[in-house]
Amino acid sequence: MSYQIYSHVLPSATPGTQRILKAHHFGEAGARPKVYFQAGLHADEWPGFLVLNTLLRKLKKADDAGLIQGEIVIVPVANPIGLAQNFHGYIPGRFAFSDGGGNFNRNWPQLGAKVEKRIKGDVTGDIERNIDLVRQAIHEELCLLPETTELQGMKKTLLALSMDADEVIDLHCSGEACMHAYVAQEFEEHFKPLLALLGAKVALSELETGAASFDETNVSVWRDLKAHYAHLIPWGSRSLTVELRGENDISNAFAEHDAQALFDYLVLREVITGKAPVIDGSEVEYYPLDAMDLVKAPCAGIVCYHKAIGEAVEAGEVIGEVVNLMDDDVETSSYPLIARTNGVFFARVQRRLVVCGESIAKIAGKEHLAFREIGKLFED
Repeated sequence: MSYQIYSHVLPSATPGTQRILKAHHFGEAGARPKVYFQAGLHADEWPGFLVLNTLLRKLKKADDAGLIQGEIVIVPVANPIGLAQNFHGYIPGRFAFSDGGGNFNRNWPQLGAKVEKRIKGDVTGDIERNIDLVRQAIHEELCLLPETTELQGMKKTLLALSMDADEVIDLHCSGEACMHAYVAQEFEEHFKPLLALLGAKVALSELETGAASFDETNVSVWRDLKAHYAHLIPWGSRSLTVELRGENDISNAFAEHDAQALFDYLVLREVITGKAPVIDGSEVEYYPLDAMDLVKAPCAGIVCYHKAIGEAVEAGEVIGEVVNLMDDDVETSSYPLIARTNGVFFARVQRRLVVCGESIAKIAGKEHLAFREIGKLFED
């Protein structure tokens, strides 16, 4: 199959409106390995748009040269609903305005129990047959998902495009941050080459976050089945979330670097024919997600940081301050932001006016923090 573009029409939310998801397909349908990319599920996170646009240009050349051996699916704009939430030039695209609201990357349909019920009694010692069995069961369950609302239709479409992929790469970004990623513990070694190519030095290692995010949903079926069938059900999908630095880290230079890294990774995984890149993963460091300190604003006001993104910090160190604009005594109106772990200061919110109690900075540490609860590791 040559390069093709498919437009998936979402249910109309209001009279006279309609949105689409556009999926770019390379390679023969059903070829392996299959890799799926998407960007902008949080519709206010835009670096991935330009990265995937640049990657598409590279893939078109590879396709013309007959170099694509596997299958590649790219959805460069994964959330047209969120992008339409334009409020006087500001796009609050992290949360849905309709369909009950909520974070666009939370509470995706979990299919593990239903798939297990479908395949029970049919699993054999033939591992490849078992993978096909699971993928067929996933497909059947996806067909049964509701698509009455626009958001339901969007989620169903994205899962239908991604859940049979060998690898799922979901591109996001933070407010201000260095390149980093969220990776399931089981896939740390598998994705280390990708992180090395991207230049990420920080990766958060997770197991059960409790978020039911898009990338977790793609692997949760396989994780659930492995608990029942162990080696008889191998990993049929591996996924991760890549955070492409900060919201404003958008340029042709960044896009070229990141797209080339993704292209080289496809060569490494033999999706594209070519000379495999040399990988040096020595600078990629994994940090447990339950050891990540979420630094909270002690009061409302203006935040000023004393530490730069990427700097090492120590527990007890002051990384910044929040100036309370309503204090009577301006001489004592600054309140410190104190690190609660040794680690790397890798992300913070972009705006400088903060709300009392909100998480405004992240520090990747190595030691479990008592206030970080397994299964509830993400805040909205």
